[in-house]
Amino acid sequence: MAKVMPPPPPAGYVRRAPLLQRIDAVLDRPLTVLQAPGGFGKTTVLADVSRRKKEEGAIVAWLSLDQDDTADVFGHYLARAFEYAGLDLAAISDEDAWSSSPFTQQLGMLARAMELHADPCLLVLDEVELLPPGTVESIGLLLKRGPRNLHVAMAFRANPGLDLAAGLLDGSAVILTARQFRFSRPEIARFFDGALSRRELAVVEERTAGWPVALMLDRNMRAAGAEPPGVEAAGLSENYVGVRLLRGLSKQDRRFVFELALFDWIEADVVDEVLGSSDARLRVSTLSSLDGLLLPVDRGDAVWRLHPLVREYCAARFTVEDPVRKRFLHARIARALARRGHLGPAWRHATSAGDSRLVGELIENVGVFGLWLREGMSGLAAAGRFLTPEIAAMYPRLELLRCVDFQLASRYEEASALYEAVALETRGFVRDRSGGDPEALALDRVLTQAVLAGGTCRFLHNALDSLRPAEVTTGHVGARARFLSIAWHLLRCISCCHRAEFDESRRHGRRARARFADDMRYGEVFASIYLGMVDMVQGRVQGAVEWYRRARRATRDFFPSDPRLATSNDVLSIELDLERNRVKAIQQRTLQGFTELRGTWNEIYAVAVAVRAELALSQYDGRAVIHFLVRTVADVRRMGARSLETYVSALLALYLVRVGRAGEAARVWSDHALPCDASELLDLDGQSWRRMEALSCARVMLLAEQGDPGGAAGLADALCAVASERGMIRTALRGLSLSIAVAHRAGDEDRALSRLVDFLRLLRNVDYVRPLVSQRELSRTLLRRLLGTSLAADLRGAAENALSHLGEPHPSASPELTPRELDVLAGVRRGSRNKEIASVLGISDGGVRYHLKNIYRKTGVSRRVDAVRYAEDKGLLI
Repeated sequence: MAKVMPPPPPAGYVRRAPLLQRIDAVLDRPLTVLQAPGGFGKTTVLADVSRRKKEEGAIVAWLSLDQDDTADVFGHYLARAFEYAGLDLAAISDEDAWSSSPFTQQLGMLARAMELHADPCLLVLDEVELLPPGTVESIGLLLKRGPRNLHVAMAFRANPGLDLAAGLLDGSAVILTARQFRFSRPEIARFFDGALSRRELAVVEERTAGWPVALMLDRNMRAAGAEPPGVEAAGLSENYVGVRLLRGLSKQDRRFVFELALFDWIEADVVDEVLGSSDARLRVSTLSSLDGLLLPVDRGDAVWRLHPLVREYCAARFTVEDPVRKRFLHARIARALARRGHLGPAWRHATSAGDSRLVGELIENVGVFGLWLREGMSGLAAAGRFLTPEIAAMYPRLELLRCVDFQLASRYEEASALYEAVALETRGFVRDRSGGDPEALALDRVLTQAVLAGGTCRFLHNALDSLRPAEVTTGHVGARARFLSIAWHLLRCISCCHRAEFDESRRHGRRARARFADDMRYGEVFASIYLGMVDMVQGRVQGAVEWYRRARRATRDFFPSDPRLATSNDVLSIELDLERNRVKAIQQRTLQGFTELRGTWNEIYAVAVAVRAELALSQYDGRAVIHFLVRTVADVRRMGARSLETYVSALLALYLVRVGRAGEAARVWSDHALPCDASELLDLDGQSWRRMEALSCARVMLLAEQGDPGGAAGLADALCAVASERGMIRTALRGLSLSIAVAHRAGDEDRALSRLVDFLRLLRNVDYVRPLVSQRELSRTLLRRLLGTSLAADLRGAAENALSHLGEPHPSASPELTPRELDVLAGVRRGSRNKEIASVLGISDGGVRYHLKNIYRKTGVSRRVDAVRYAEDKGLLI
């Protein structure tokens, strides 16, 4: 919450009316900029203005920025800041749409929410200079495209690249610089509570130059009874931080401040553990020289940070005065933070200690699999940045982490070569280093090979048999057994999902989730993703929606800067939208970060490829989708992922048939040696269900185009049978839609209608209508014909709903014609006169005229030919 909350005022804060009045006009102009070096109080003044504007009833969103705020992360926190400030975002977007949208769309949704709010909205951005260039561009976009009632106030030391010239020229923006932030002589007098004589006031003004942090230090020294020295030739920072802060301190307190400067944040129990003390909180609170220089991290007083200028200076001085002690404390901080799960900071401190062995030890203690459970692929990549050849030589297990790092960087050959070298060094992953952990080595090896193999089901299923934890067989659950149990159940969940053993996958996924510790957030997200996929393929739509929502929420809260995880969530949500033919949602979708998924998990990457292909076909044309798939086949071939290459090649063949290029599809099938035999196509032991589905569907379509309706129908029926046996509702619907198309192509309309009825029976319980939409004209024709027959009410409702997805008005909204009226219209269509129709139907001429009048009344037409055309258009006449 600290990122979206203005910090509380420091002790002894003096409100400066002239300065505040200039900034108070933030709601009278689009942009207010505070530009000054560190220590001028930009944050403090902005926070003061923000609090008062909020008290006046304005929407005030605060964002403290840092170097990790990429454009996506910035968009995420921008929403949270406005939501925390009270802006109603639910009025324009649900959480799913926001989290899965690129920044430009998020900006549009946010602008809409502010326009609906109508009253002024203030966005405060602090420390903008820390942002990466891409996020600076996003802020520039925000300034250009923001609504009229958006007002922005920002603070930075130096302009990071924002174009402010136009605003300054037309008066819509104002910049306050260091000159406005310097204390005037009257303000200095008030800052010292009127305790300075005229002469003292003149001296203080001269030596501080009105610099707020220098005044703070000067006041603290006077309160401590120390006499401020004369003006030194050193710069302000060294002069006031180095001399005035430290001069009045005892040797012990000086050392203590130096030691505090090493901590990223000051938390009493961590400081006590590192320093071997028990009074850190008391010592910090009694150091009057730090008044106003210890900044609260939150609204409580449990965690603080030292003012950056003070911290930087003291840490640098510590290096000069006692480098040995400094390295020793860095090592102690590293261990303390690692025990509390702060892994990245711990590794940084170990590196600052210059202790390669400690860096390796801390990373190895977590392990490749443990790190993945906590931080995911981004965490593994982050750990890899701390590894050096020297560290890896001491800890062979960490070479597996480097394998993953190479894979994520698309250095596939290096990843494979290093994996083989580790296998050789560890004698097939059974002998760890002296004092190492062979069991952990075996587990890390499974995850590493899973990443290198893209998580293929055959490898995972076989490898897990040798890792069956004691808890599974004996019921004993210790800390170590619990961790192994989590790993085993989670990987079983993934493996069983691939193999279409969905009940087992669901059981293992739930067991893994029940055992996760609070710091295993990534594992929890991954379990939610796979449980969602299981529900998706089995047609449990609401279950899939809820699991995916949980995954997105956890990603937003704990991994906002992980592009792979965010993209994984996006592709799964889009896939579900596509199956359900949620047209509005599909039209708004764009798949960001697609390339981030290469080299990770094949299952997720396969979804991404299929989703992007379908979006390309829906939003562009056939050439776009073929061009994309041809490039993707080449990419996965370079990756050396044979299973994935087969899948993408099958997709390419399928779309080539769909766009009328069956000859090219046949060449793809031959060139990539794709299977032709039904037993290979439908095999679920050696390939994932997605690959089975893609191959089988593509093969059915190709056989039909090649003039083999019998082979196509047989394979489609076999696909439906396998899908039914495994509970794969999505695959069954795709198989049935292919059966419909094959039967129609062969001229067997009765079979086509029969298979359509089977499709509608499944469609009653799940809204996966996309297979019918993919063959829109055929589906529309057959549904119209089917609705003209005596269809059960529930099937009629499913058929009418399907037609509405095909662009037809809902048939139930049209007047219903009776069977006798349809018989009369059939006679009219044959060209029969009323007497002939009456003779055939066994009714009088007056009866025919009566039915025709009712038909004219219901349809709103007045001619026989128009009544026939109406019934044909509605599919009421076969």
